[in-house]
Amino acid sequence: MAGESVWWKTFSLNDLSNICKQQLVSRISLTSPGPHVVLIVIRADRPFTDSDGKFLEEYVELMGANIWTHTLIIFTRGDWFERKHIEQHIQHPGSALNLLIEKCDNKYHVFNNSNHHDRTQVTELLKKIEGIVGKNNGRHFDIDLDKVKEVKERWEEIQKRASSRKHGVKKQRSIVKEKAYVHLLEEVRVVLLGWILSGKSAAGNTILNRDIFDIGGRTGEGTRGFGDVDGRTMTVLDTPGWWKYFTSEFNPDFIRSAILKNVSECKKFPHALLLVIPADTSFQEEQKRIIEENMSVLGEDVWRHTIVLFTWGDRFKDVWIEQHIESEGEALQWLMEKCRNRYHVFDNTDKKNRAQVTELFQKIDEMAAENSLFRLHTHEHTDLEKSLQRREDLMNEIGLKDVCHFLDHGFKRKAKEIERKIENLRMDIMDERSMSDPPNFQDEPPDSQKEVIISPQQDNIPEPIKTLLEREFSRWESIIIEGVRESLLDIKSSFELSQNEKRQMTEDSVQKWLKNCEHYVEHTLDKIRAP
Repeated sequence: MAGESVWWKTFSLNDLSNICKQQLVSRISLTSPGPHVVLIVIRADRPFTDSDGKFLEEYVELMGANIWTHTLIIFTRGDWFERKHIEQHIQHPGSALNLLIEKCDNKYHVFNNSNHHDRTQVTELLKKIEGIVGKNNGRHFDIDLDKVKEVKERWEEIQKRASSRKHGVKKQRSIVKEKAYVHLLEEVRVVLLGWILSGKSAAGNTILNRDIFDIGGRTGEGTRGFGDVDGRTMTVLDTPGWWKYFTSEFNPDFIRSAILKNVSECKKFPHALLLVIPADTSFQEEQKRIIEENMSVLGEDVWRHTIVLFTWGDRFKDVWIEQHIESEGEALQWLMEKCRNRYHVFDNTDKKNRAQVTELFQKIDEMAAENSLFRLHTHEHTDLEKSLQRREDLMNEIGLKDVCHFLDHGFKRKAKEIERKIENLRMDIMDERSMSDPPNFQDEPPDSQKEVIISPQQDNIPEPIKTLLEREFSRWESIIIEGVRESLLDIKSSFELSQNEKRQMTEDSVQKWLKNCEHYVEHTLDKIRAP
């Protein structure tokens, strides 16, 4: 009996949604009374870093610490490299992959995916599986039945609450639907808000059905897009995002001023504020606090006119968004109540799905029928004084010079790591890899390419601050690599471009993403250093 679980490897376990963790335990229970062997599948042609190893180890051990005696690693796409390169890749002393192999008692297998007719590799895998079963004296992995029972009971409760929320929202919408139909908006004006790299620009393009907003590009001053959608005049304002994890006191000044400036200078106030949140990541107390602080610049009345727009809905096609809301807990449920249970899901990978846009318009019509137009009411002077006081208190608590150093050099190191990973990805997608051309699998570049960077005095930085920054950079890495991957696939499909032109377009795409992130880092440093 087999079960399967998939995760996004560049996320940290803390950033993985609760529903992903629950599904792992639920799916492993399908092999009751327990699997004899667990197969971890890793692509041999992709870098495997320390952060990847740490996340995979923590994720697998959600099933139980004894799982490793039943585990075997399968490397796919082994046909891309000579055997010696695979062995070098696996056995590099001290590497994240080598440490993972050791946890599995050096049990691994390499698959040649290009030759599906070669059954000898399958026969060899089955022999290794039999060896694991024999070494464990035929015993299967003992599933923690108490944990499975707890997860199932919790899932049943989540299902009930999700159904209740779904029914309640449907009932709430039916009350105002008729009124909204009578007062159908001829012109729709929306503002996109949310944290950096949350999918705001992609959502704006999906709404307008055109590539108006530069995905991954800088939105330091806000950008407006116009179009005719479903027979209506549409105006979309894309605003600069805030940090997901870093406290709002350290937001670059241009974020607050751009949001206020663009909203206040609109000739007509917006009908809806769309708070964009990725659907596949965790939403905990820290996100609740940061969002509440950042939204407060528009006044308390902002919540009556806000719809939460969940992006990346394609990653959870078999899960209700209500299940995700109930799984995450009180923080996300608080946000739903704050917005009066107004939420919507977008699959930005499927722009041809216009039904998702039409339904969003219906929800905007209903909200506009229920409320008057949004009016900007701020207590900016008082809020600013409070913000400055909180920032001064934080400055007294932490070594800001060390935080600046960590933020500055930490981003530079992460940028170099991202560039190395993307170069391997480019060679893979563009079919430029040869059998004798292995990728650079390690976290660090060759000695000749290393940049000498003085390490910050990390002991002086409070661990929570350091952890939050590392999580932010890890999140950026995941989104940038995924964004560039999509760009690479688009570039590859163009038969009119030469290899040099394709390479240049790839480099431009990478630099666009990195410059946007660097823009935030630079302005955050300016904010911290300011008296």
